[in-house]
Amino acid sequence: MKHRPSYHFLPEKNWMNDPNATIYFKGEHHLFYQYNPTDWHWGNLHYGHAVSKDLLHWEHRPIALYPALDRGETHCYSGCSYINNGQIELLYTSVGQGERCQNSGSQQWAATTEDGVTWKQIPENPVIRNTDAPGKRLTEWRDPFVFRWKGKIYCLVAGIVDEKYGAVHLYTTNDFRSWTYVNEFFRNTCAKEVMECPNLIVYGDKVLFIHSIWDIRVLHWFVGTITEEGKLEVYNQGSVDYGDFFASQISFDEKGRTLMWGWLREDPRRGLYTDGEWSGAQAIPRVISINEENELVQERLPEFETLRRTDEEVQLQNFTGRYEFKTVSGTAEMEGTIQSDDVFSFRFLADSDGQEYTDVIINPREGTYYAPMEDSSLIKSVDKRPILGCFRRKKDGSVHVDILIDNSVAEIFINGNSAMTLRIYPQMEGGRMSVETKGLIADAEIHVYEIGL
Repeated sequence: MKHRPSYHFLPEKNWMNDPNATIYFKGEHHLFYQYNPTDWHWGNLHYGHAVSKDLLHWEHRPIALYPALDRGETHCYSGCSYINNGQIELLYTSVGQGERCQNSGSQQWAATTEDGVTWKQIPENPVIRNTDAPGKRLTEWRDPFVFRWKGKIYCLVAGIVDEKYGAVHLYTTNDFRSWTYVNEFFRNTCAKEVMECPNLIVYGDKVLFIHSIWDIRVLHWFVGTITEEGKLEVYNQGSVDYGDFFASQISFDEKGRTLMWGWLREDPRRGLYTDGEWSGAQAIPRVISINEENELVQERLPEFETLRRTDEEVQLQNFTGRYEFKTVSGTAEMEGTIQSDDVFSFRFLADSDGQEYTDVIINPREGTYYAPMEDSSLIKSVDKRPILGCFRRKKDGSVHVDILIDNSVAEIFINGNSAMTLRIYPQMEGGRMSVETKGLIADAEIHVYEIGL
């Protein structure tokens, strides 16, 4: 079994979850992440750290942030970064035991650095307390995100209000040390769901707001604006990813692009020990924006194309049946544009006997796609529940599909407006790929690339 991803980022060993504090600074992309340095299971959370110049090749750095045990801190939960006094500062959720537990006692702490290698908690911590919200009792309060809006500095923090409903709360500051509660920025429609990892990107007078929901493991996006009272006015909304992409983070690069990062969860693995003591991977950063219809647009990183090692190009016209590609690989990309009114599917990570394979079934008329998953692994213990997504059709009726395959990962992009991430744990090392329709593919141009760092 080979399940460890080859070109997606992950630590050399042990547990990793949320990307944190992603930032471009002095010619390098910085990725911090939730990291357990002592085990490949969740716990003992520190901030791991890596840097890259191209978002594809990463250099591991020493642990950036350790829990301040002498101050009662046992975990450094998720957070963000910003530039202050010419250096990267971290703002994150500090968790301890007893009265400082994540449910009712978390605090927001700041950490600074002098050498860009190790960050230390400042003496003034906490810089934000859950008691700073007048008349509200906040629990499960975490994951600060700093942004600027109309010349002022703000921060979003998620937290349940009075044990009744989940919400995201807005704070403001002039110095990153003293924060003031502004308002309840966004209220979830479902009672008591734990909201996490709020992100916000400003596009003129509009904003793109993204948050995760722990209980049902989904990400939602909202396009809207911020009212004078500090609340989100929503114009449109949708799903960021229909699969195992979670806990997004945002950074901005030297080209003016907005990059979205995400943790590729191992939940479907259900604790299975596979090919080493590791758990968790980071998605290939996605380039995101909003369009005139107030929709989220997301595409895989264009620089990813530099990892293509071979190119098998196939043209299909008036095709019915299954086409088997010659390329066989567990680290590959399938990319193409298909013109069809009938259901068609892509198959990958398939063994030669057809015992294991993963299908993505696309219905152009309905604008839906579906990963059945029941034949993706012979291992009985892994989760093989199906995943369903939807996409907006192009005006000409064509469907553009881009699938990044990396051993146990598949990131699927359709028409630039929909994404689905799968975690797959085959028992056999099958790398066969194909496309099939029982109807008719009128026209298609498909490329299959072997991918390597």
